[in-house]
Amino acid sequence: MGQIHYFQRYSSRENAVTNNTLQLFARIYEHSPEQLANLLTEITGENIEIGIDINQQQRSGDSVPDGSIGQRSFKILIETKVDAGVDVAQLERHASQFKGEDQKILLFLTKEVVEEKRLEKIATRVQSKNPGVIFSNTTFEDICKKSQSLFKEHETQISAIVEDYVQYCNDTELFDQARYLMRVLPCGVSFKLNAKYGVYYHPSDRGYTNHRYLGVYADKSVRYIWEVKSVFDVLWDGTNLEKRLISGEDTDEFDERIKGIIEDSKTDCGYYTDEGHRFFCGKSIETNFRKVSSGGIQGARFFNLKELIGEPYFVDAETAARKLSQLTWR
Repeated sequence: MGQIHYFQRYSSRENAVTNNTLQLFARIYEHSPEQLANLLTEITGENIEIGIDINQQQRSGDSVPDGSIGQRSFKILIETKVDAGVDVAQLERHASQFKGEDQKILLFLTKEVVEEKRLEKIATRVQSKNPGVIFSNTTFEDICKKSQSLFKEHETQISAIVEDYVQYCNDTELFDQARYLMRVLPCGVSFKLNAKYGVYYHPSDRGYTNHRYLGVYADKSVRYIWEVKSVFDVLWDGTNLEKRLISGEDTDEFDERIKGIIEDSKTDCGYYTDEGHRFFCGKSIETNFRKVSSGGIQGARFFNLKELIGEPYFVDAETAARKLSQLTWR
């Protein structure tokens, strides 16, 4: 069965992009208003408070009422630009829509961060006609990163929603994380074969986020990684190997390894992958990227190597393997 998505992929037009981003905020709010407040605080740079404030006998001037229930008012207006340039006049018109809110934030959502001097000029123009309005810029990538950091491992449903938003942003090219993304997979009984052949497989109809690097996980550690050179859908009848290139290099370099892992998986694991499976091929490199928190992982985990090891996004697998062996994760 193909993967079911929480966020529609049918259009990258700004209304669809904005709708999906607001859907993400709404889902996070349903799960935890406090976590949405944390996220909005992170992406706007302003302290956002969501929910009521309940106090008993709190003095205000010369009066001490027995109790009080209040709520700070704020309003965030969002303007999304996917491909078009900055329309400062439009932003000024948006800023004029604020009324008497305590916090007035105009959030400009873009694919790339607006250059700092340009951002300062826009903020000055917006605020000159609309004093008290905070102008803030963030990117889809930043929303993804900050959303991913909000939740614990056991919060599986909301984490799945966040991961689908990340995948949506990548699929619709709102940012390209694939070039520095490592997908880590718990491999179980197939671990030794994955490491031996530098090949990982899963059913062809299973969805996944595009990634440049793959890591195989066992015994609370990422033990091997490789750069994914070729991805094939395969049909193997024991004599002839038919391949359909999905991405990467169209090469016969991995043919013998694909045949080998198919046959060995039958005898060693009881897995039959002769057809209906996708193979992610590369050269496996040993590492030891240890998970120090309790428990294992139930499904794929993603790591941004550019951020994780402080290397440029074009880091090679050998460098990544060496540096990951010096790090831990939770």
